[in-house]
Amino acid sequence: MRTFRRIAPAVLLCSLGLASGPQDDRSAGQTPLFRSLTDLVTVDAFAHRAGVPIGGLARDDFLLLDNGVPQTIEAIGTTDSAHVIIGLDLSGSVDGKTLDGLRAAVRTVLAQLSPDDRISVFTFADRLRVWSRAAVPGPTVSRAIEQVRAAGSTPLHDALVLGTALARADHRPPVLLLFTDGYDTASWSTANRALDAVRHGNVVVYPVGAGLPAATVSSPGSDYFRHSTWLAPLPGDTLRLLQEIADRTGGEFLQVRREDRLSATFSGILARYRQRYLLSFTPTGVRQGDGWHRLEVRLRRRPGTVVAREGYMARQ
Repeated sequence: MRTFRRIAPAVLLCSLGLASGPQDDRSAGQTPLFRSLTDLVTVDAFAHRAGVPIGGLARDDFLLLDNGVPQTIEAIGTTDSAHVIIGLDLSGSVDGKTLDGLRAAVRTVLAQLSPDDRISVFTFADRLRVWSRAAVPGPTVSRAIEQVRAAGSTPLHDALVLGTALARADHRPPVLLLFTDGYDTASWSTANRALDAVRHGNVVVYPVGAGLPAATVSSPGSDYFRHSTWLAPLPGDTLRLLQEIADRTGGEFLQVRREDRLSATFSGILARYRQRYLLSFTPTGVRQGDGWHRLEVRLRRRPGTVVAREGYMARQ
């Protein structure tokens, strides 16, 4: 287990050994995603019709555009093996029953993983604690989660930055299950910093909000999103942030009641993630150089919807 006090995100990532990005991937003998336009880009996509996953699809069933230019899908894979990252809000508002539910939810996820998967678990309150980092699923992780206790504040923005950074600890397709029961009260990072982190990463994020106050989602033009300095969010701002995080990464924002069984929610997310496709292509016909590339993924000649991340940053 590794523990971090309220430190700036850049320092935190360096202490994790994750700030260097592509260098870590090369030393592990893996090809990093989104490193440059000469590399293979892999897009994690969920194809469904009215919420029901569509199975048995092939490369030719997808239309993939990079900055509006159709691309040739060179390979199609599955998420049978994955790097599952679990982030748990352990602020003081997480009561005993909810905490028991979170422990049970982690145990349920562990039971669904195979030796080919990897798992990272971290908690966030007054401190950020990494309990496991790209570990083989097993009793060590299960024993560690029994030690967690709830107390303190909610550094939600910092948790999103940390969860995105942990995705770099392993080459398997990463998915982040992030539980929170409130809005940010203690982060060094701003909302914009959290959004920027997931935009530059490759992790699919499924935020799970328990008992969040009913409120109208704020507009993207809210001061909470427009300013680079830290601002206390309104309830609608938190809903907007979690929804945008899900939309940008191709995940889904789930709202649950405190009394709901979190095990069923976490189990459902993982089962849904297993039914996604990994579409790989080498960008062609698009402008070379650094910068943001907008992605669009659709089905050809058949009904259905594809959910995927909105784009990637090309780096040389």
